[in-house]
Amino acid sequence: MTPEASVLIPTYNRRDRLAMVLKGLSSQSADARRFEVIVIDDGSTDGTSEWLAAEVFPFTSRLLRQGNEGPATARNAGVRAAAGRVVLFLDDDLVPGSELVAEHLRVHRAERGIAVMGPLRSLPRYEQPWVAWEQAMLEAQYAAMLRGDWEPTFRQFWTANASVERERVVEAGGFDPAFRRAEDVELGARLALRGLRFRFNPAAAGFHHAERSFESWAGVQRAYGRLEFHVFRHFGEEAALNVLARNWRRLHPATRRLVRVCLGRPRASAAAATLLRGGLEAARVAPGSSAARAACSALANLLYWGEAARELQGARMDVVLGAG
Repeated sequence: MTPEASVLIPTYNRRDRLAMVLKGLSSQSADARRFEVIVIDDGSTDGTSEWLAAEVFPFTSRLLRQGNEGPATARNAGVRAAAGRVVLFLDDDLVPGSELVAEHLRVHRAERGIAVMGPLRSLPRYEQPWVAWEQAMLEAQYAAMLRGDWEPTFRQFWTANASVERERVVEAGGFDPAFRRAEDVELGARLALRGLRFRFNPAAAGFHHAERSFESWAGVQRAYGRLEFHVFRHFGEEAALNVLARNWRRLHPATRRLVRVCLGRPRASAAAATLLRGGLEAARVAPGSSAARAACSALANLLYWGEAARELQGARMDVVLGAG
């Protein structure tokens, strides 16, 4: 039987978490013959490939190996190898609920030309304040979509838990390997320009067993600051500047003041970042506290807008900052 869906999981040095993900896929309500699983080992050094080669699963599984070339290249390799009409992207720390595969497929059977996004549900506690903050931001977006505050768009095309027809990805040219971060949203922008529609399905849920170093988290914020303008420029430069201006207007006035004081002042920016990081390290005793979240938000914006200013420079940044 040809699988209806191909589940693609890029992984790098997360063998234990990957085992949890695959265990979850082994307990799906969907018939195991309806989907295959392709794991793309992106140069792991923890024995991931050797462990996986010895495992047996109820579904058809395949292992692809590559050097440490990044998630975009890994997902492209998975798309090329996929046999399913639908490709379902999962991260190697997203443990799927029993209905995840079935719910992705249900929506794709009902409607063509769509991407389906499922939620990354939170664990009861995260030890790292920056991870707890990220999860709170995600949950806030899920709640807003469920209330109908706004419709999902390519901005929520996060490939930790998302699916789309394989041919749509191929026609759009796949993921851009030049993007080491935000490669999923960048592809989502190109898919949107080609007429793809986006659907949020809260029933296609998994639990996010996230853990990352502070340096990794900070790098993500900087990367989005560098890259977001380039993602939205697919819709024209004016549209991209308008998006960034709206982002700026939505900031808390105190955050805007902090960012304005630090922009173009490396010493002030470094001092503020050091102070905020110290607060986050102290907040490990209560990583989900309002104080920890406020510090995370301030620091994330400090890093994001610092990179955005370097990327936009001069007049374009003045347009954005003139918004508030």
